[in-house]
Amino acid sequence: MIKINLIPPEYLERLDKKAMVAKVVFAGVLAAALVFLVSAWYFNKARALEARAGRLDRELQSLQGDVDKAKAIEAQIAEVQRYLNAIGSINRGRLLYPHFMQDLLVNLPGTIWFTGIGTTSKGETLSVTLPVRARSTYDLAYWINVLETDPKYAEATLGGISVADSESGKTLTTSIQVKYTYK
Repeated sequence: MIKINLIPPEYLERLDKKAMVAKVVFAGVLAAALVFLVSAWYFNKARALEARAGRLDRELQSLQGDVDKAKAIEAQIAEVQRYLNAIGSINRGRLLYPHFMQDLLVNLPGTIWFTGIGTTSKGETLSVTLPVRARSTYDLAYWINVLETDPKYAEATLGGISVADSESGKTLTTSIQVKYTYK
């Protein structure tokens, strides 16, 4: 079978050109519509974010007074705390000697007595020199052990011990140096 084409080739070429132009125009319109839709979505998103930022800004303005009041209260609290700390440090230093005497006499055996107490204060630490007399070597050893093991006392040193006989028995005389820190 023989086919005869009665349509001129120029006409077919024009139809092909028109179809190509229609495809290009359609693709352009589709791309423009897509760009328009994406732009509209971003525009609406930007407007919503601006509205939210405006709301948050108004809320911040309304709460700024409360923030300023809170900062003023915090400053007052800090001032009161500094005042209380100053009073506490004054009281700690002022009550150091009564606390020292209480702590010193708590474990002191009845057979030991002081012939004097010498103290030198350096902050919250006292350097103490205690000339003592004792009737019992066991009580003296017990009391020195207490001074060495109690965390309030440090660097307990014992001087030379001299023994004297008297009508009431033996008397031990020595000097003890220790550092006391109130805790």
